[in-house]
Amino acid sequence: MLSYVAVGLPCGVLAAKAGMTPLMNFVLSLTFLSGGGQFMMSNLWLAGTPLLSIIASVAAISTRFALYSASLAPYLKRFGRRQSLAIACCYTEEAYGITLSRLASGDAWTARHALGLNVCVQLTWAVSCAAGAALGSVVDIPTAIAGFAMTSLFIYLLYAQPRTRGTVCAALGAAVTVALCKWNGLGGVAVPLAALMGVAAGMASGLAPRRGSDGEKPAAPAASAKGSGAR
Repeated sequence: MLSYVAVGLPCGVLAAKAGMTPLMNFVLSLTFLSGGGQFMMSNLWLAGTPLLSIIASVAAISTRFALYSASLAPYLKRFGRRQSLAIACCYTEEAYGITLSRLASGDAWTARHALGLNVCVQLTWAVSCAAGAALGSVVDIPTAIAGFAMTSLFIYLLYAQPRTRGTVCAALGAAVTVALCKWNGLGGVAVPLAALMGVAAGMASGLAPRRGSDGEKPAAPAASAKGSGAR
């Protein structure tokens, strides 16, 4: 919840610069679960990006919630349908991670625990965004500083990923796509295209043969010092 305060304040500042009042931002934060999407909407709106490109960009980064739901669904079978729907309709990344780990470990984690956590986290985010919008309407905070809060968060998330060939190819594919779009005056579609190209590059890297896997004979196992042979 404390981390949501640190990120929600600059998100509200950006929303204020985009023309949203604290009340509007509070309602949006309660009904739209993607904090990254809220940052993106304000940034792209301030940059003059066409509405359809904003929708496509926000939709692209929000698809991760489908993956969250798919991984959480088997553990929600112990609850009723109404309880599962209530949990799924209001969880965020942090609440999802805690609920999934508790349910997977077999802890006494009930539907009330999961829903209560979701509501507390969501309210913290909404209040923080509203406070940031109120602050942004009074204090002139540079847009570049406020907008970099979410960018820095995604940089950290990227840095925390495993250093595998797939993640490296995905990051490079997305970065190159953004650069090419910017250089060719296609900044409005840079984000959704980069998301698609990053996923494609990551998947393609998994299909490529690895060194020593195809067309190469495996090396003969070296004999141990004690000369263990096959029986």
